[in-house]
Amino acid sequence: MSKRTPKLKQLRNLPFLVLCTVLLLLGCSTDPKIKLQKFLTLGDQSFQSAKYSEALIYYSRALQIDPHSPDAHYKLAQTHLKMGSWASAYQELNRTVELKPDNWKAQLDLTELQLASGSRQEAKDRALLILKSNPQDSNAQMLLSEADGRLGNWKDALQEAHDAVAMDPSRSVLYLNLGKLQAEAKQPEEAEKNFQRAQSLDPNSEAPLIALGKFYGQQKRWVDSEKAFKDAIRVAPKDVNARAALAGLYFSQGQTAAGEQVLTEAKEQLSDDPSAYRLLGESYVLHGERAKALSEFSDILAKHPDDLMARETYAQLLILSDRVDEADQQVQEILKKAPKDPQGLVLRGQIQERQNHFDEAITTLQQALKSAPDNAWGHYHLGLAYGQKSQVQQAEHEWREAVRLRPGLTEAWVALAKSAVLRSDWRGLEEIAAQLRKYAPNTADPYLFEATAKMNLGDGAGAEKELSELLQKAPNSPLPYLKMAQLRAAEKRWPEAESYYKQAFARDADSLEAISGIASAEIALGKSAEAARFVDAQVARKPDSAPLRILQAQLFLQLKQPSEAEAALQRATELDPKNVPAVILLGRTHASTGNFEKALADYKHAADLAPEDAQIHVGIGELYERTGDWQTARDSYQKALSIQSENPYAANNLAYILLEHGGDVNVALTLAQTARKGLPNLPNSADTLGWAYYKTGAYAAAASALESAVKASPNNQTYRYHLGLAYGQLKDPVRAKAELEKAISVDPKSPIADQAREAISNIHES
Repeated sequence: MSKRTPKLKQLRNLPFLVLCTVLLLLGCSTDPKIKLQKFLTLGDQSFQSAKYSEALIYYSRALQIDPHSPDAHYKLAQTHLKMGSWASAYQELNRTVELKPDNWKAQLDLTELQLASGSRQEAKDRALLILKSNPQDSNAQMLLSEADGRLGNWKDALQEAHDAVAMDPSRSVLYLNLGKLQAEAKQPEEAEKNFQRAQSLDPNSEAPLIALGKFYGQQKRWVDSEKAFKDAIRVAPKDVNARAALAGLYFSQGQTAAGEQVLTEAKEQLSDDPSAYRLLGESYVLHGERAKALSEFSDILAKHPDDLMARETYAQLLILSDRVDEADQQVQEILKKAPKDPQGLVLRGQIQERQNHFDEAITTLQQALKSAPDNAWGHYHLGLAYGQKSQVQQAEHEWREAVRLRPGLTEAWVALAKSAVLRSDWRGLEEIAAQLRKYAPNTADPYLFEATAKMNLGDGAGAEKELSELLQKAPNSPLPYLKMAQLRAAEKRWPEAESYYKQAFARDADSLEAISGIASAEIALGKSAEAARFVDAQVARKPDSAPLRILQAQLFLQLKQPSEAEAALQRATELDPKNVPAVILLGRTHASTGNFEKALADYKHAADLAPEDAQIHVGIGELYERTGDWQTARDSYQKALSIQSENPYAANNLAYILLEHGGDVNVALTLAQTARKGLPNLPNSADTLGWAYYKTGAYAAAASALESAVKASPNNQTYRYHLGLAYGQLKDPVRAKAELEKAISVDPKSPIADQAREAISNIHES
């Protein structure tokens, strides 16, 4: 006789407790606590079976029932840790300790993640917090010593590590920590003894053997290092770290095939462990072999389609390879399964940046950071999106937040450095270069930025010292030669500049900077014909290069050959119809010959190609100004400001139009202040601000701003005239007359000279 599910009327006759049990078994319970526990239990079962994707789903369901469950958040964090989703793990651990500060295991896990992400001071503070309530917690004491070590506090770190050992002298890991610190503190004999002590305490653990292998590698004891790593694999054949360490040893010795073989074996023998089967692909990423990495991660996803981290890595690789449409498909798949996944949203934001949809990118990245505010990579990309909108302050804020969260994120330091260059903030650039020297000492960036800062601060000897060091470190790189050439050009030592540019060109024949530099140096040396022949030769070598055609056009313009420049730019736009710089330069070329109709057509075409580029509309406005069409010029500047509300060039030009053509002077003053804030070193912005103050009756403020303009550009007739009028209103006839006479002397036949003479006559009358 087959069993049937009891009918509801039959259930009414069952005892109460039995009824509840039956309902629970039938999945009909409405008690949130029971449902919560059910999903936690299912998640635990999946976690223990290493089915982490399933565990992720169950724990997430538990949090849907009770978003304030610290246990669910912590279990979800542990799952993310197992899956290598560090940002998500960090987020869940933070939420756990917010809800339950005395979850010391979560606090310890969070401390470890902070150390791993480079947040050394934060890790130290958290370790001290744990020790305050648990003074004999050897794990917290160990992490405290590690944090102090990374902060360079070696004396404290070593003492704290010794204290950790004293708390529990039977624990192998504490000796390992002490040994690592001693190795970093240049105490190799003591370090080796403690590594060996750790191994003797735990002979069946791979950790001491891995530590020994790394130590021997640092000591260049390659045979001992290899043996230790192989022993670690023998002791723990399923340990991923041992295999990665052995492969790393082979790679460091140039034994690429042997290293790849180790990782291939890990992938085959540990096919159910995500951290193992990803190793080979991750090594390709680390060594810059993007094509191999793409192929490997594609293969991984074919076998493990639910591996979220692998899909995210694959999407990132596709983005970096400019395969944006394919990346978008991967990201859609990620967000279909996990709509709020922070890393998935960061990837979507990157794609939107690549598609020039910067407003959308900002919204997406803000959404990602709302759920994962500690995602340094997300802050970095949000900064890039703001930068593309020329919102410099917001961009720099995001990049500084990125390096606060992850001090070793060199991409963010480089972005800050480039922003400092654009703002001519040379002191700030020096500070950023110092940080890059700390976190990326083996790259060219800290030397190049330091040299640039010193060059612009007038310290040519200091700049040369930095570049000489870089030349020794990277003799085959074109970059130090380019910078040295720029230094010599700034010093007008043209023969040396030419020599350095040619050395850069010898190392990279496709370097546009080197080609342009050689031509500029030759023109400065009076060798214009040679410069033209050299650039022509490069164009002949690569006739289908639009950038070379643009460079050729720039040379023609420098040689005052606009017709030849126009022909070169026409060819550039044929080769690359969407090349906005080429279209804009063509417009400037037409404007230089007085053909404003063609110039406007070019700029409008550029605006169609790049509708979110406010600066193009500024260019259109300037062309209308030159034709005397003030109304349309004003509309163009307003269009630029609607795209980028704080565009300083649009604000400056619109302010001046309002001041000169009957506009609202208070609006003009606000715009002029915006312009001066964005262009603090441009004399034109000082003049506009001074003139706005003058028009509003603030004559003292006007004089101060106009003095800055005149100091920066003493031969500008308009600036002198405006300053003379300001002095006149301040009842200072001597200085007023002096400035107005200087204005007249610049161009006695100009309309401004006539206005200055009239102003002088009024001074005499008063």
